[in-house]
Amino acid sequence: MERRADLTRSSAAADRNASTTAKEGKENFELTLDVSGFSPEELTVKTEGRRLIVSGKHDKKKEAEDGGYFHEYREWRREAELPQDVHPEDILCSLSTDGQLHLQAPRLALPAAEDRTIPITQSPGDGEENPPEIQTSDPEGDSGLNSSSLHMDSSPT
Repeated sequence: MERRADLTRSSAAADRNASTTAKEGKENFELTLDVSGFSPEELTVKTEGRRLIVSGKHDKKKEAEDGGYFHEYREWRREAELPQDVHPEDILCSLSTDGQLHLQAPRLALPAAEDRTIPITQSPGDGEENPPEIQTSDPEGDSGLNSSSLHMDSSPT
C-alpha cells in the first residue's frame, strides 16, 4: 500500500505571499512582481494585445525515505492592462536574485494635442422633421427663420 503526502499550496495562498509594485513614471512604465517561489524556467511572461500576463507554475515530486513521496504544486498568475503610451513589443523583463521580476518599457512621446475649436452642428432628432425655426425655407420661398425674432432693436429705450 502506497503512502502519499500531498503538500499543495493553492494559488490563493501564493497570492497572499505575492507583492506587486507598479510605478507610473514619465519616461518609463515599470512593474515589479515578487515571484520568489518560482525559478526562471517556471515563469512565463507574455502579452495578448494590450494585456500583460505573468504566470508561474511549480510542480515538484520528491520521494521520501520510507518509499512515499511529496508533491508540491503552485500556480500563480497576474494580469495588467498596459497604458496606451506603451508598446507591448518594447517590454523588457529581468529577474533579480531575490525573486523580484522587473518589467519595464519606455513610454512613447505622444504629440501634444493642439488647441482647437470644435464646431457645433445641429441635426434633427430621430424621425423628426426640422422644427420651423431652423428650416431653411418655407413654401413661400422666404427664410424659415423668423426675421423679427432675429432683429435686435438698437434704439434707445
